[in-house]
Amino acid sequence: MPLLTTRLCFFALWFLAMIGTLMVGGPESSFALDPLPRSPRVGSLQIPLHSYNRIPISKLLSNPISYNLREIRIAGTIHTVQTQVMTQGCGVPYELTIISLEDESGLMDVLDKGACGRNSSAVRAPTLAAGDRVDLLVHVVGGMDGLGGSLEAFALWIERAQD
Repeated sequence: MPLLTTRLCFFALWFLAMIGTLMVGGPESSFALDPLPRSPRVGSLQIPLHSYNRIPISKLLSNPISYNLREIRIAGTIHTVQTQVMTQGCGVPYELTIISLEDESGLMDVLDKGACGRNSSAVRAPTLAAGDRVDLLVHVVGGMDGLGGSLEAFALWIERAQD
């Protein structure tokens, strides 16, 4: 019986030591020691924004059906920003912001539904101004030719571009 008790104590101490090691040396401590800033993980894939392929606006507009219901990265310069208060569609009033985004290949509108949308970034669309350079993760909906739907892109993440 003493041999069984000794083995159980040894196993319990080993188990507690492993849990302690995992808690002390977990991924949080490696982030604190890293001198380079890390991009947050975004979108349904939970990967850094720069890991998504950047799609030119002209390519998106020329073949929208291939991007329907996908999350894509677009970047460019803000042409205009329009914000209006919406009272229907969400259950509470919210700010709908329409961002006209322009890159070297074209111009398109991106919608940010404010409190009713899925933009989880710290940058809010109403704080942007014409001339700001941004990098966006958007959810594309529509563009189905046979169904008469128009292309809409909803902001999931907004980052100010580094120049």
